[in-house]
Amino acid sequence: MADKRCVHEMLVEQCTECAPPPDGLPSHVFVTAGGSVFHRTTRCAGLLDGQRQAGRQGKEIHTPERKPLAEARGRFGACLICCQGYRPGSPRR
Repeated sequence: MADKRCVHEMLVEQCTECAPPPDGLPSHVFVTAGGSVFHRTTRCAGLLDGQRQAGRQGKEIHTPERKPLAEARGRFGACLICCQGYRPGSPRR
């Protein structure tokens, strides 16, 4: 039996764009232009705290943008508050 390939000619499980999201993560997450991690929700305490801290430091506060998880995982880390337990490379169940 042949392994299933995606539209990018890769094994589906190995393609960052076509692989299903890891357990516990949605297919879309939220990021900000000034942030370094992705969040499951715009109500995440870590996201809100980061925005408050940026405001106190006189920095611009960026509106969270919804992005595909596959895109965010390539550019951002996972929030330690709302994505607890997820680590890149962790096995899918």
